[in-house]
Amino acid sequence: MEAPEGEPQTPQAPARPLDAAAAHLKHASEQLELAEARYEEAKAMHNSAKAIYGALEASTRLTATSSGNNLCESCTRIPLSTIFGRPWPILKPQRRRVGDLFQAVERQSWCVFCKFLIEAFQVGAEHQDEKLGAQLKARDSAIYFADDPGGKPWFRRAGLDTDAASCSFVWLQTGMPTITGLPHICITFQPAGVGNAKPSGLVRPRQRDPLEAFNGAMNYDLLRSWIEKCMTHHGDRCNRKTDQQVTEFDIVLIEVSSRRLVRRSSTDRFVALSYVWGKGTELRLKSFDSENGHSSDASKTSRRNQPDRSRLPKRVPQTVEDAIAFVQWLGEKYLWIDLFCIDQNNPSEIQTQVNAMDRIFSSAFVTLINLDGDSADWGLPGVSRSLLQTVQPSVNLNAGRLIATFMYSIWHNNGTSVWDSRAWTLQERLLSPRCIIFAKNYVAMACQEEYFHDCLEFDPNVETRLGDDYYREDGSDIKLDRNEWDFKVYDALVSVYSGRKLTVEADALNACLGSLNRLSQSTGYTFCYGLPNEDILRALLWKPHHNYTLERRPFFPSWSWLGWSGRIECCYWVGDMADYADVPSDAEDKCVGPPSKRRRLQWSGEGVWHPEKAEVIRYPAADGGSHALVLSTTIAKYRMRKIRCDGVPHKNLRPESQQAKTVVGDHWALLGVDSNLLRNTTGEHPIFEPTDVFFRVKPHFSKLLEQQQSMGEFAFVHEWRKIRDSRESNKWRFDMVSALLIIRNEDGTAMRLASIVIEKEYWMAQNPIAGEVTLV
Repeated sequence: MEAPEGEPQTPQAPARPLDAAAAHLKHASEQLELAEARYEEAKAMHNSAKAIYGALEASTRLTATSSGNNLCESCTRIPLSTIFGRPWPILKPQRRRVGDLFQAVERQSWCVFCKFLIEAFQVGAEHQDEKLGAQLKARDSAIYFADDPGGKPWFRRAGLDTDAASCSFVWLQTGMPTITGLPHICITFQPAGVGNAKPSGLVRPRQRDPLEAFNGAMNYDLLRSWIEKCMTHHGDRCNRKTDQQVTEFDIVLIEVSSRRLVRRSSTDRFVALSYVWGKGTELRLKSFDSENGHSSDASKTSRRNQPDRSRLPKRVPQTVEDAIAFVQWLGEKYLWIDLFCIDQNNPSEIQTQVNAMDRIFSSAFVTLINLDGDSADWGLPGVSRSLLQTVQPSVNLNAGRLIATFMYSIWHNNGTSVWDSRAWTLQERLLSPRCIIFAKNYVAMACQEEYFHDCLEFDPNVETRLGDDYYREDGSDIKLDRNEWDFKVYDALVSVYSGRKLTVEADALNACLGSLNRLSQSTGYTFCYGLPNEDILRALLWKPHHNYTLERRPFFPSWSWLGWSGRIECCYWVGDMADYADVPSDAEDKCVGPPSKRRRLQWSGEGVWHPEKAEVIRYPAADGGSHALVLSTTIAKYRMRKIRCDGVPHKNLRPESQQAKTVVGDHWALLGVDSNLLRNTTGEHPIFEPTDVFFRVKPHFSKLLEQQQSMGEFAFVHEWRKIRDSRESNKWRFDMVSALLIIRNEDGTAMRLASIVIEKEYWMAQNPIAGEVTLV
């Protein structure tokens, strides 16, 4: 209350010193809590290290007392010098029997080689308590040292390649011969007298240090050597300059030393984390708000502007905690994690950050990928949880030393990890100039020039990269920074991405927007609902992947692949057309396969004009108000017949057929003017294979077609003078037409349901008429 006018006012003590003292006390209390938490963590690490040291010391004493050359009679006859003394590469792969598992179990107490074989086989199990005998049958008990059946070096099995030569090695196997069988246990031999020296120019599995092998710990020195080589020897693709990114975008970072959220300045270098949230993360995010007494109402003040929201909660998911610890070891100051660096209660900010996703990950110094974690609480392997299968059994004999190393094969995990299954994570991998990959069995680093793996001895003079033996379902070979438009890159991106899962279907565009933005920046092409405007006719010809059927996704137009849930792809020859556009006619005449023999139909082709391709006369509204894509085209109608139902056996297939033995989706055929089934001469697989199937749909879409008396309306898209399936197969087709199966809506617009490829004479025989089609 103010004093009456004329009366003296009582002076009040200034509040600033008291407020400052209170703030100082609060900050000191927070630091005390943080110090107490770090003390408990350090104490636990000390106790763990002490236990590990004791176990290793005991193991060393045991090895020292039992490392003699006691061998059973059968083991003395194994010609190790012959097996491992052959020059590489092996021209004639062999498979030599070196023992029997059941005998080795009986003799392992006194035969050091039998003991080595048993320990080597046990490395193949992720959990060492698994019983070896439970996995074996009496007829499978023979033990073999097998050369690689393809004559390839050992590191190719891990999906790696290098120009350096491989050391001599064999695969430890039991039972029948196998190419991709599990597990892959590599046996290498070091002759006596060589010591620990590595033969010049030969690549051998890296021998882990005792603590790393015993406890599955991270080898930080190895990671440091990878990063140093990348920073020192690689060019601008891996080391983009910070001044190129000044004021391009505004983001919040975690200052790992104080665990506070701060605005990024133009010179701040940061590490990004790519991981899977998991089902409980959103609930935990709400609990973070509630435990600190903060509102989650998006209409109120932004979380970071509320009191105490500039600091991380006391308890965060384990993967986040591990990432903070790893970044501190790395010597970096800042970390970007979407969970805390994007205000999850502010839709406007979320969309702004989604639009900048390409710049965020391309600007990161390194991105940490938690490959096998199924939630944010899983942790990072090698940090809070042990790497698996790191033990390397060995035996010292008079002839030399044998070492067994488990090789995590590309066949174990080729785009099938939890992280690889999520749609959001694909662009995070593709956009990052440098990624450290934390898998349950290994740690690797991928940059723009090399691929480093912890199974390889590091040599600064040897370049390692991903091998090309397998098609990589994880999309790691997709390059978004090519200056010229390449439809194959776009097709690969869309195919891999569409096969991944989304928790919220409405995020289908947002989750790939960063990748599309990068393609747009590098090529100049623009995109409309995921399709390139400058190449939209080819892009309209997507179809379901041959192992999938598609379900309609709301929010997006039917003519875009975004409007459908399920993996899609374009015909293989669509992307390869540039490779054979200039092939001379004499090469076409020598194409593989018999000439096409078909009777002429009613159309002779003389004097009848038909456009070579449709024309887009109106694109969707830029503001997103309308999904309509209007084509000027020709329209033909076909009678159709459902010939097989989803899930039934596909009978009468040839042994070499590429088609699935169980029908995927309802199979539909087209009928000609003579009411006979037409032949689809291309099929839907990499190699042209004639079939009676023109398209496949889910059963409830078949009901929709049956309501139309199985009469289909098709809109012409493009004519192809010649197409070829691949350079290797070299099968050609001539005068083909691509068209879209459409379903008319009540307002005259149309839904795109499928795409077909058909011979032009079959198309013209239906007397197509010119018209406009409005696809929605």
